[in-house]
Amino acid sequence: MIEWVDLLVKALLFLISNLSLLSVCKTLRGKRGALYVAVNLDDLIIVMAVSVFVVTMTMLAPVWVMMIIAGVLALYCFLIWLDALLFVQYRIEINRQTLSWFITGSKGLSKGVPHLAAGLQKLPSAMWVPLFWPVVIFSFALNSTIEWLVVSTVSAFMLAVFNHKNWLKRALLVTFCIATFGLFYTSPELTVNILMFIGFVGVVFTLLLIAMRVLFQSQHPFLTSPTLLTNIMLDDTFEADDDIEIQVQHQAFVNPVLEKPKASELHGKLAGANIILITVESMGAYVSPYAKDAARSLLAERFENSSWLSKQHFCLCPNTTVSTNQMYTGNYSNNPYNKVDSLYPGSQPKHIAHLKKAGYKTLFLDSADIGLYDYHKLLKRIGFDKVWGTADIPANGLKADYRLLNMVDVVAEEVQQQPFFLHLINDQTHMPYEVIDKKRFNRHKGKDAKSTYLNALEEVDFIFNQFLDKLEAKIDLSNTMIVFTGDHGESFGEYGYSFHSNSVIEPQMHVPFMLNHAKLAAKTIEHSCHFDLFPTFFDLLGIDVDYPTLGTSIAHDDRDFAYFFHSATLKGNSPANFGFMLNGEMLWMDRLFNQVNGISPQQQKLSLQGAEKRYIKNLLYKMLESRSILS
Repeated sequence: MIEWVDLLVKALLFLISNLSLLSVCKTLRGKRGALYVAVNLDDLIIVMAVSVFVVTMTMLAPVWVMMIIAGVLALYCFLIWLDALLFVQYRIEINRQTLSWFITGSKGLSKGVPHLAAGLQKLPSAMWVPLFWPVVIFSFALNSTIEWLVVSTVSAFMLAVFNHKNWLKRALLVTFCIATFGLFYTSPELTVNILMFIGFVGVVFTLLLIAMRVLFQSQHPFLTSPTLLTNIMLDDTFEADDDIEIQVQHQAFVNPVLEKPKASELHGKLAGANIILITVESMGAYVSPYAKDAARSLLAERFENSSWLSKQHFCLCPNTTVSTNQMYTGNYSNNPYNKVDSLYPGSQPKHIAHLKKAGYKTLFLDSADIGLYDYHKLLKRIGFDKVWGTADIPANGLKADYRLLNMVDVVAEEVQQQPFFLHLINDQTHMPYEVIDKKRFNRHKGKDAKSTYLNALEEVDFIFNQFLDKLEAKIDLSNTMIVFTGDHGESFGEYGYSFHSNSVIEPQMHVPFMLNHAKLAAKTIEHSCHFDLFPTFFDLLGIDVDYPTLGTSIAHDDRDFAYFFHSATLKGNSPANFGFMLNGEMLWMDRLFNQVNGISPQQQKLSLQGAEKRYIKNLLYKMLESRSILS
């Protein structure tokens, strides 16, 4: 066999082996519901370069040098696997700091080592990766025969194959592997020619993809999601350059100003009204009228002639616990997972106490498990008169969120004659999404996660609409303010992010918002956020507020279009994702992928220079610091 052909075939086999094992690690990492789990273009480029380097060195370097190279690579690959496992178990990443903590136990991480194996229950096949990867690397580094390299490659590929949920795909891929393996032993020269052809096509295709990414804007996660392979060598400390001066247009927004909410001309128009706040779990702007081919909303149709509708309403953190905390405190708070001794730092939640002082009965009803992440502690701190979680809701033959209908009589009995505030939230639209009545709610025919999510949205919307109908049959709701929004949004691969909690991209931050009352004329609001909820309630109810808070009644039209966002996923001493939006343009820092970006109002990345990126990093650092979101 010609030497260069032998070299290229070995490089291709090494590439396939390592991409297969990497895909298992990314699948494991995705079990925490985080990022794009498939191998992406950046992964492919890096592994390609390493493959060519290793196989070339086998032709040039002595055995002892190759042993050192193989040892370093095997260790690095082990850290990639450990990174995925730690992310699943603790939502932290491997980098220089966490490696030190893991070894020394200075941050207590070593105490969790016995529990690492629990993460493998989510993907048992991943337990074989630390065994397979060194075998693959050393077999290539020691320049083994082609036969052994084919065995290593097929074994690694088969391990990746068994992560597929689709059994037909599994069977086809296994058949392909067996056929390839058999062909190699019956006709090695033909097999090598086929591998050469595959390699040539793969290189050309990769170069075309690189060119496409350079020349065109794309939202496909294969092209847009950066690699995590290099993060292990990065420093995790987030710091700023104090020498950079804040520009005039940003100076007023570095330090958030807490003020007593100001009354509008509609102050007291809905005096004595009840409030029903519906925050649909993970409901981004995927319902009509916010998007085409969206979920149909009976509630939106119910309110369309007498609702205030915000064109751009934002949560401030795409996580239920943090979003709820900020909603009821009217202020930013640190990530509740950040400090074990202070789960919900920030301002004291005063909004519910103020409603109760005005004579309101305050209720919270959630069909999800409020014991998760100590959510029940936050709800107790907020001070509701009554809280119900999933354990408190009877089934009576109903499943999932349909059980909320069993609480209508309970709620009606609780409120009786006094004005009330009721916060309703559900569970079915949380990842992995659940549709109970699949015959009725199946308009979205795809088999992907988003189609299931949209069907679940329509089912939950139906349930809440039924809840209001049944409650209206029990008590008088003619003087009731009904608010329909989401606790946060949801993403499906945009910029490489899936689900929520991990990014401040538009799909995770933008949620519907409709406020309905018979006395209100229909109105379109340009922008608003969750901080504005209670100032709006108090304004329309005519209740004066004697304490400072963030947010403004949306009855005012002269509010600044300026919002600061942060994720719930952590990276070192800060959130992994944060950004500042001014007049629709986002300045965004993604520490998970070590990027600084500008995003236009049309959701296109802006071309930024080095000095501009340094400025954005410094500005966002100061905003995090002033809001006490750094640790």
